[in-house]
Amino acid sequence: MADGSAGYKDLTVVVPVRYVNARGSIRVFYAMAKIVTPGKPDRWTVAVGAFGEAGVQAPDLKFLSGLWAGGNVTGMQFYSFDNEQEARDFPRRYAEERAKQALRHHPLVAPLLNVPFLGDKLKDLLGGQGLPESDRDSVEAGPAGGLNPKLKLGGLDASAATRLWSLSGVQRDKDGNWILNMRDRVLSDPTLTFDLSKLPKQVTQRGAEAVLKELELAGKAKLGPEFQIPDKLRDYINRSLAKGVKIGATVELIGQNEYQFMLDSSGKPVKFTRNLTTSWTLRGRGNVTLDGKGKVEVPVTRQIPLDGGRQVSTSSLDLSDPTHRNAAIALFASGMLTKQTGAGSVAAQFTPAGAIMDNLLRTRGTMTRLTYDEGVSGLSAGLENVGKTGGAIRYDGENSQTTLTKAEIWQDGMGWVPWDDCHR
Repeated sequence: MADGSAGYKDLTVVVPVRYVNARGSIRVFYAMAKIVTPGKPDRWTVAVGAFGEAGVQAPDLKFLSGLWAGGNVTGMQFYSFDNEQEARDFPRRYAEERAKQALRHHPLVAPLLNVPFLGDKLKDLLGGQGLPESDRDSVEAGPAGGLNPKLKLGGLDASAATRLWSLSGVQRDKDGNWILNMRDRVLSDPTLTFDLSKLPKQVTQRGAEAVLKELELAGKAKLGPEFQIPDKLRDYINRSLAKGVKIGATVELIGQNEYQFMLDSSGKPVKFTRNLTTSWTLRGRGNVTLDGKGKVEVPVTRQIPLDGGRQVSTSSLDLSDPTHRNAAIALFASGMLTKQTGAGSVAAQFTPAGAIMDNLLRTRGTMTRLTYDEGVSGLSAGLENVGKTGGAIRYDGENSQTTLTKAEIWQDGMGWVPWDDCHR
């Protein structure tokens, strides 16, 4: 796999109830990757999907806030293309087609399709080109949870929002082959910000005036010399500054361990694969809490990519050998049995079955390691402290870009060596 890109949109709602908060989250996402195979034309794969989460969130504590636990259900579809532009356009096309499909079957819209003239117009509007057949479909589910420890040190705010998933599921491709998968994923965002309102008032006022002046000059350049920033907007910005503007940095850390047990259409074991992914991104961060009504806070956060990296290690073992097959079954079964720990594949990795599989992958399997540069930018916004007991609505969106910088393959006795067959 060479260069790639990805993105997601996430909406989270926290509703206060008597003793705990109910929490729900919906995310839609896509990931695109360029696949380079020696001797064959390049191709592009696109994965599109969505997940839903539901759980209960404990009331905020002094140091530990946002503690929650619940479940996750994720669905994905995988497509492949011979043309890069078609692959890049597909996530938007997929979303449009699914939206039209939902409207065509909506109980308020469906009857109108049979109304003379109006029905024809609606059919033209909601008609689509259809979607190509997917290469694979996937569904998985399992426990999920998270927390957000916070610490204030004068004008400095430190936090580490963390989210965990432990999912199991099944994939099926268009040829009838099956993949049983198990994956554990953790994401943490250690963040350090400084509250500019802690600076002397004269400094923040000068900074605000400087920003407003730049905005006004830009407006005059585009709209004419008569353009002026309204006084009400100036007052609004000054009130927001009083509530707090924070700048700082975030380091996003992601780790994922995944097992895949592959069977052909007749149910015969074919291959075992372990995927280990680690990534980090450093981002500049700016946060302003706008002036809401009453106690309602409207935090808006913008993140700017500074640096980052990703490493994907893939290890696979042919299961035609009975010894390999028995080892894979033992490891996968161990992961399912230890799933009660909340981390099935991770816990299984440290069992005797995990040690046996590591040795087989190293001596008889294929192990590759790809290293990427990665950049991520995003925007977050929301409403906090909604209602008497403090509910919340939060939106998060991100886009990322990865560029392959190194490809290696494991050779027993030599270790990691350059993988010459993999190139951009």
